[in-house]
Formats: sequence, structure tokens, C-alpha cells
Amino acid sequence: MKKNLLAAAVAAAVAVPAMAQNVTLSGRATMEVGQWGASGAANGSADFHNRTRVADTGSRIAFGVNEDLGGGLRAGVYCETGINIDNGSSTGQAGTNNANTTTWCSREGRASIGNSLAEVRLGRQNVWWTQGAINNMGSTYVGSDTLTNMFNGQTGVYGVRLENMIMLHGNAGMGAFAGSQVYWGVMGNSGNQSAAAGAAFPTPNTTGEAAGAGVDPRGKYQGFKLNYAAGQLLGMVDAQYSDNGTLDRNAYKYGVGYRFMGAKNPSLISAQAWNKDSTAIATNVKSKDSGYGLVVQFDVGGGTMLHTMYSKNNDMKVGSATTANSGASAYTIGATRALSKRTHLYASYHVIKNEAASTVGMGGGNYQSATPVAGQDTKAWGLGMVHNF
Repeated sequence: MKKNLLAAAVAAAVAVPAMAQNVTLSGRATMEVGQWGASGAANGSADFHNRTRVADTGSRIAFGVNEDLGGGLRAGVYCETGINIDNGSSTGQAGTNNANTTTWCSREGRASIGNSLAEVRLGRQNVWWTQGAINNMGSTYVGSDTLTNMFNGQTGVYGVRLENMIMLHGNAGMGAFAGSQVYWGVMGNSGNQSAAAGAAFPTPNTTGEAAGAGVDPRGKYQGFKLNYAAGQLLGMVDAQYSDNGTLDRNAYKYGVGYRFMGAKNPSLISAQAWNKDSTAIATNVKSKDSGYGLVVQFDVGGGTMLHTMYSKNNDMKVGSATTANSGASAYTIGATRALSKRTHLYASYHVIKNEAASTVGMGGGNYQSATPVAGQDTKAWGLGMVHNF
């Protein structure tokens, strides 16, 4: 009897097909030498003098694991970690902690299961700020971009790279709608949060999963991204909602784009608009902001592409009143020269012009060397290199 059971077990093990597993290592090194400064504050002593920098502008390393489970089903793991190759630490240009380089999977980490149509992803994931083909400048090409900083500024959103998330992600089987997402998550213990003086990092968010005894764990967020790409046309709609017991936030972003052929490679023109609001639950006072941006990328041939963008934030509203001089405008111009399919050089110039009551800076990717105060204009230029592997 025992021999028969053993034989049956061996036969069953042999009958199970071997599942293919694929492990990949990838990443990006992106560095520049240039200058950053912020000037124009009402109190001139608060201005930041120009400083020459050798700056990391978004380097990262990632590993992924994918396993074919048979029947079209697959499972995966992805871990993307930010690295600062300028100073070998977790601090950015301002000398403050960069939450995206603190530990493994600091940029993104997830486990997933699904098929060619869609997959369920669990973990810390990118939302809201990602724009796909509508705007892929940033650290991909020219180190940073002012447009992304503009629509993340003013009243802000709960977050752009969020913890404790469950996401339904559309894969290639979704056709023109591939990359669309629906997500929900619980606030708490996020690398996005800053530590209080003397406290361990990260500081727990006590309204979500880390809520203490007797405290209602109210901190939740949810949202979606609808992507569209077919032929020359691109489209995008983003929405995010959050409630931490103190603030109710709503954020919406819309974009359209048109791809056309440059001298040799595809080029792009796109437009985005956004509006956000934040309501203080205790007072029921709502703050609102809105804005728009334009992006143009044009291939001029010879491996050279020109990049430019312009964005505008309108004056904010608090309650029924408009806050005077709270708007801002910004632009980025740059050029890239491809040396291979993986490596290019770039030159870029970024400007954010704040009105007297505006404080938008280039905080994305810890690019700025300090946080500007009200009314300051940020200016930065850089000559850099990007290598993808």
C-alpha cells in the first residue's frame, strides 16, 4: 500500500509541467552637472544663491521575476529602488532624505498575478503623476520637468507613489486601453512621509493601518487612470480621492496627444489640464487650484531631439475667495543627442516663476537644492547623461 502511494506521488510530481520563470535586472543611471538657484522672495535674505551641482536626477535599479503558470496565467514580482550615485547616500540635493532612495523597492514594489488582459497588483505603486507617452520628458530625457511639478503643487494630492495598494492593471490585451488602472489603498507607514525631529523614518501615518488603540483607522485613498493610445492619438484621464479624517482631497487630470513623424523618429505634441481641491473636515473650507500644460518633442534628425514644455497654475481659491497672486508659470527646454539605443546626452533649462503668494518648486525626484519660499523663481540648467540598462 505504501509503495503504491509513493509511486502515485512520484507520478503526480512528474506529470506537473515545469513552469518557466524569468528573472531580469534593469535600471537607469542619470547624472548632470549644472546650476540651481531661487531668487525673488519679498525678503531677499531668503533667496538661495546659485550653486554648481553634480546631481543625480533619478537613477534607479530594478529586478523583476515573472513565472508562466500555464493556461495564460502568470505571476510576477517587481522591485524598483532609487539610488543616488552622486553621493552614495539617501539624501537629495537639498541634503534632506529622499524617500525614493531609502530602502529596497523605495520607488515601486509589487507582487502580481494575471493574464494578458489584466493583472492584480499588490504593493507600493506609481499613480497620478505618471503620464506615459503624453509626457515622458522628466528624468527619462532631460533630468526633470517643470510641468509635473506644477500639477503636483499648490493644494497637492495625497500622493503620487502610494503604499498598501491593491490595483487592477490593464495589460496588452486591453488594446488601445492598455495601461489603464483602478486602485484602492490604506494609508500608513509610507516612505513618502517625512520624519519628525529625532523620530525614526518613516513616521507612521496614524490614520490608516498604523492607527493606535482606540483610533478609527480612517485613512483610505482610491483612484483610476484611463489610458488610450491608438495610431497617432493619445488620451488620458486621472482621478484620485482620499480621506485621512482631517482632509478630503479630490484631484483630476486630463490629457490628449498627437504623435507624428519627425525627421526620422516619432515626435509628439500634447496638452494637459488639471483641477484639485482639498476640504478641511473640521471647518468645511475648501481650497481649489487648476492649471494646464503643453509639451512638444520633435526629432530633427541625426539622433537629436528637441524638447519643450510650458505650464500655468491659476490663482487658488479658498472658500469663495480667490487668493491673489497665488499662480505660477513654468517652462522647460532641452535637447538630447542619442549615442546608442540606451545612452544619450542632454542639455536642459528649467524655470518656475512664482507669483508673490505661490511656492511651487522642483521637488519631484529631489531635484531642487532647497524648498523655495513664496514669490521665489526657480532656475536651473544642466548638462547630463542618461544610460539605460
